[in-house]
Amino acid sequence: MQRENRLKVWVNSEEKQSRTLLRNLQLPDRKPWRERSVHHPEYPLERVCRHLDQPFQLSFATQAQQLLTHQADLGIVCSHEGLTIRGETEEILGGAVETLRAIYGSQLQVGRATIRYHHATTLEEPWMGLRIRCAPRDFDAVKADLTRRHASIIGSNRHSRIGVTHASAPLSQLIGYASDLAKLTCAEAQQIMWLSHYAPVEDMSPNGDAA
Repeated sequence: MQRENRLKVWVNSEEKQSRTLLRNLQLPDRKPWRERSVHHPEYPLERVCRHLDQPFQLSFATQAQQLLTHQADLGIVCSHEGLTIRGETEEILGGAVETLRAIYGSQLQVGRATIRYHHATTLEEPWMGLRIRCAPRDFDAVKADLTRRHASIIGSNRHSRIGVTHASAPLSQLIGYASDLAKLTCAEAQQIMWLSHYAPVEDMSPNGDAA
């Protein structure tokens, strides 16, 4: 009987409630998010890399491309402008840049991350899905910051040990979000971001360039 009572307590624990919340919000696990990005081969972000000491950037780009063949979730374009790397998030692009910097060092020039827009009937911008886990004390501040970024809060819940927020926001409002979130939560929050969909642009951001 005591064992059964302990089992009931565990089933109703806060950890179980958190899992139930995520299931009700239909939050996918990491694998489906990665599979979803395959349906968006254009990738929403890109950075252009150049070699400062090479006169022919196409040669550099072709060579540098070989260093990134092991890294998944990248789109790579070699041209006379240099090496263009495309990906789903800033973190993915950052990993590619770190690989290149380890080889080329200060000779590598890396452009800022720019957003790639769709030219459809109207200009469309990428929207990202977000899941943020943070300490309860930072829960309200995280949600307020997302609201300031014009995010749509899909669902959220706070317990005594953790706060979870699921949201969607324009990528133009999320450039640099990982570092901003770290400052806001003393680097204790965890966030996962993925490409959700494209929607008509309401306010062109200076952080994004139309592709």
